[in-house]
Amino acid sequence: MPNPAISLIIPVYNVEDYLEKALLSVQNQTFRDFEAIIVDDGSTDKSLEIIKKFCEKNSNFIFLTQKNKGPAAARNYGISVCKGDYIAFMDSDDYIEPEFLEMLYKTAIENDADITCCNFNLYYPEKDIKVYMPFTSMPGVYSKTKALRKLILDLGTHYFVWNKLSKRKLFFENNLKFDDMYFEDIATSPKLFYYADKIVLIGKALYNYTSRRTSILHSMDVVKMNDFIKSLGVIRNFLENEQAYDDYKTHLWLYAQRVKFLSYYHVLMLHTKAMNFNGFLENIGSVTKSIDYFMDEKFKPVPDTSVLDLIATIKKPAKIIKVAKKPKKQKPRVKK
Repeated sequence: MPNPAISLIIPVYNVEDYLEKALLSVQNQTFRDFEAIIVDDGSTDKSLEIIKKFCEKNSNFIFLTQKNKGPAAARNYGISVCKGDYIAFMDSDDYIEPEFLEMLYKTAIENDADITCCNFNLYYPEKDIKVYMPFTSMPGVYSKTKALRKLILDLGTHYFVWNKLSKRKLFFENNLKFDDMYFEDIATSPKLFYYADKIVLIGKALYNYTSRRTSILHSMDVVKMNDFIKSLGVIRNFLENEQAYDDYKTHLWLYAQRVKFLSYYHVLMLHTKAMNFNGFLENIGSVTKSIDYFMDEKFKPVPDTSVLDLIATIKKPAKIIKVAKKPKKQKPRVKK
C-alpha cells in the first residue's frame, strides 16, 4: 500500500470533553489520502475510549500510547512513525474545517511549497462561537527569509504548528524534533521555516483553536514563564549555529521586547495571585537579565539547546495565608 500524502499528528491528554468533536472533524475531511496518528500521552480520563471508538471506524486512524511526557514528546513519537509526504499537527481540544487538509495540500502542490499556513478562528466552547483571526500579512507566496522574518515577529505569521502543513523531509533531513519544554512550537517553527525554500500563506480560516482556561497562556506558572523566555534563547541559539543571526537580528530584537513585556505582566499576575510582592523586583530583574543576555553580542551559542540555561530564573512567590484573629473574650458584665 503506498504511503499517504499527509500524516496528521494529534497528541492527546485528558481532553474527554473536546476529543469527540476534534476527531469527528478529522473523520469528516474532504481529503482522504491521509493517516491520523493519535498519540495518547498517558490520559487518565475517558480519552482512550473515545480514541479506540474512532480507530475502529477509520482504518487510517493509528493509535499510539506513551507514559505522560508532554506534547513535545508525543509529537516526536508521531513524527518517528509517520509515513506521509507532508506532516500536519492538531491539538486534541481543537477542531478543523472539512477542507483543512485539502486546501493546505492543494496549495502546497500547486506552488511547490515546503510549508503552507492557513488562518484560524478562536472558538469559545461555553458560548459556541467562533471569532475570525485575520492575518496581518497579505496571503501569498513568500521566500524563506521574508517568511521567517514575519514568523519571528509573530504578527503576520504565527509560531503555532497546528495551522501549518510541512514537507516531511524538513524534519527528517535536518533531524528536527520538538524541544522538551513548554512553548515548544516557538522553539521549533523558526527551524522549519529556515530549512524551507518557499512558504505560502492562505487567508481562509481552516483551523479552530479552542480557548479554554486550562490552556498554557491561561495557566502560566514559573515553569512555563521560564520556558517562554528560554524559547527566545533557542531561536537565537539556532540562528547563531546556522550563522544566520545577522539576517534576522532586528526582527528578533523586536520580538524580544514583546517577550519582555509579556513576562513582566505574567510576573505581576503571579505575585498578585499569591498576594505577596516579596521577590517581585528580583523576578523582574531575572526576566530582564535573561532576555538581555539572549539579545547581547556576548551571547555564546551551545550545540545542544537542552543545556541552554537562563541567566536568572523566575521564582515562585509564597502564597500568603491570612489567619483570622480570634476575637478577644469579653468579661461578663456583673449586674450591680
